[in-house]
Amino acid sequence: MAQWTAFETDLARPGWIALQWGAGGIRTLRLLEERPERSPEPLPPWVLEAVQRLKDFLGGLGNHLAGLPLDLEGLPPFHRKVLEVLLTTQPGQTLTYGEVALLAGSPGAARAVGQAVARNPLPLLVPCHRVLAARGPGGFSLFGSLETKARLLALEGVTLPGGTPC
Repeated sequence: MAQWTAFETDLARPGWIALQWGAGGIRTLRLLEERPERSPEPLPPWVLEAVQRLKDFLGGLGNHLAGLPLDLEGLPPFHRKVLEVLLTTQPGQTLTYGEVALLAGSPGAARAVGQAVARNPLPLLVPCHRVLAARGPGGFSLFGSLETKARLLALEGVTLPGGTPC
């Protein structure tokens, strides 16, 4: 049975990040525009740790999101391969859609990578903000804008091609 919790964030103002999890780990991360109903209590220690690590990351206090238990079951095989590639990236590292396709074993599937990234159920935890278009930042639908992508990359010290700081 899936459980959930939510916490306030200034990533999108006003906003809340909601985490849903089950026995296999965190299943989804979503932004809510309105304060949710009270989440179930008490939270397992590993969920409390995930919430604290997300708050620290968004507050500029560290890039320690790797290693949290994530549940990627039920995703289409190619989408799962793409997300697994993204999980191997380090803070401050970026890849193009084409590079992700190559690493996922499907050279030439950059558009399909874009679809998989757009449907990422675990943004931030599976760092889709690190994927750039070959000629610029590319798209970003999480929390509504490229400005959000730029803020996330800036937290990791990334400067976009052309010298533009995020």
